[in-house]
Amino acid sequence: MTASPSGVLVEQPPSAVATPRPGTVPTTRVPSRPRWWVEVALIGLLYGVYSLVRNSVGDVVGRAYRNGREILALEDTWGLAVERGLNEWVHGIDVLSAAVALHYATLHFLVTPAVLAWLFFRRPARYRMVSGILMLTTALALIGFYWLPTAPPRLLRDEGFVDVMSQTSTWGWWPESGTPGSDAISNQFAAMPSLHCAWAVWCGLVLLFLARRTWVRVVGVAYPLSTFFVVMGSGNHYLLDVLAGLVVLAAGAAAVLVIRSTVVRWPEQRTAARADDGALPVAA
Repeated sequence: MTASPSGVLVEQPPSAVATPRPGTVPTTRVPSRPRWWVEVALIGLLYGVYSLVRNSVGDVVGRAYRNGREILALEDTWGLAVERGLNEWVHGIDVLSAAVALHYATLHFLVTPAVLAWLFFRRPARYRMVSGILMLTTALALIGFYWLPTAPPRLLRDEGFVDVMSQTSTWGWWPESGTPGSDAISNQFAAMPSLHCAWAVWCGLVLLFLARRTWVRVVGVAYPLSTFFVVMGSGNHYLLDVLAGLVVLAAGAAAVLVIRSTVVRWPEQRTAARADDGALPVAA
């Protein structure tokens, strides 16, 4: 209410009352960054469960080889077995085989945690949802590892594949089996879907859409593409493994978005995300 020159009280429209003074900035509620030690503990717990399930599928050697041969036969029928040519090419060039082996044995275990950390510190308002996609994708991949154990191409020696990781094991820290980790903790039959590729695409999309520097975005595009080449060129995955990894990532993202919109109400997230994007200094 306000007084007119004649002394009569006049009711102002609601919009006039709600309009902020010129020069003032409306305050928004920005969610606090998650506690780092809680996130580390949660990721450690999830990885422990993941490793337990991934490596406890029992004696599936026969099934794994049958599944691998069926996948390869299907690709041959459709003319999709690009991993044959890639593996032969990589195997024939020493420098390339060394680079492929190093990429496969290192970046998968370095880039994903680095992107998670970057997301946590640089884009905290988006961390919960985006990291949730990665975690749910990993959980969905476990279903594939359990129900569809698959021998990778490098184990099908009679099909002409060469185990590039085993070929370069004398100068690397991976065992002769070709796995990038210890034989005691690695499941060689966890090929379908390719979680290696799903994680790489997740990293690439995070950098592409949330980073500001152009060169970081270019790296975000290049990393999953190089991973596709590496996993097939090294003989560790079929093309259908790669495609299945992308499907699992898409399913994980869709599930998180549905949960976010229908189950969990985060009314401040959109505003917080805009504040997050605008409040940070220009950086990667």
